[in-house]
Amino acid sequence: MASLELVGVGTDRALLDLFGDLTLELTPEWSRSTDQMLSALALDPTQRRVVAMLAGEPVGFVTVGRIWVLPIDDPTAWCEMGVREPYRRQGIGCQILAWAQETAPLIGRSRLQIPCRGNRPDGVAFLQHRDFTEYDRMACVELPLAGVVAPPVELPDGVRLSSLADEPGLRQSAYETAVEIFADLPDPEPVSAGSFEEWRMRDVDVPDGPLDGYLLAIAGDTVVGYCRLMIEERGAVVGHLMTGTRRDWRGQGVAKALKHAAIAWALGRGAQRMTAENAIGNEAMRGINRTLGFLPAPDFIEMRGPVCV
Repeated sequence: MASLELVGVGTDRALLDLFGDLTLELTPEWSRSTDQMLSALALDPTQRRVVAMLAGEPVGFVTVGRIWVLPIDDPTAWCEMGVREPYRRQGIGCQILAWAQETAPLIGRSRLQIPCRGNRPDGVAFLQHRDFTEYDRMACVELPLAGVVAPPVELPDGVRLSSLADEPGLRQSAYETAVEIFADLPDPEPVSAGSFEEWRMRDVDVPDGPLDGYLLAIAGDTVVGYCRLMIEERGAVVGHLMTGTRRDWRGQGVAKALKHAAIAWALGRGAQRMTAENAIGNEAMRGINRTLGFLPAPDFIEMRGPVCV
């Protein structure tokens, strides 16, 4: 077999396009556009991406970088990887994992965290055989939009619906809401929204994250809840990335109203389906999703394991 060549992507748009094609084919739920990947480098300049080439043919990919919702000095590196089906079980996965394990210490990280899906047990087994263990698991759902009618948006008295596109001056209030939401997420380790500038770079001023899809529930001049939507899989999917409310507004129907508005927004975009992830213990949001017709999808599994030392 020809030698595997690992080609660094950097900021080369042609290579980023190729990287995006590979992720869309192999891990569509995590794929990103070229503009998104370039934008992310501003938040994490240590991030590195590689395309695996075999006899001139792209056969896989791997990326290593920071986990944005953890402190900047957290020892864990985020790593996504994949190998195209005809080239699996030939040692390519071992080589690109080895590259990630060697690269992580170079950017100041001492362990890897790799996402998997529950419908890809071979990937989980591959990592388990290399001393990776399950760190976290999210329940995924999806809503096929064919034939769906937008549900009514019923907000509590004194609350109105808007978006960051219509009211960009509410960024600071939305950020303050995000700080509360992230602090209360039932993750295995505390996560945060980061600084205001980090939050803007990661969650707001993002290519394919249209500001009219950053839906706001507003009481007076305060954002009391929001729903963040993202265009994914080149327009076929609307990713429902976050819905949350301030603590003193929970249990009053704000989140449900935002979810209804999100479905209407996705229908207006002509998407084929919506996707969402919920923490296993977040029964309130999982219950809302069930009532709206969301169907179970394969779990999102995060595996943690060693780097080379």
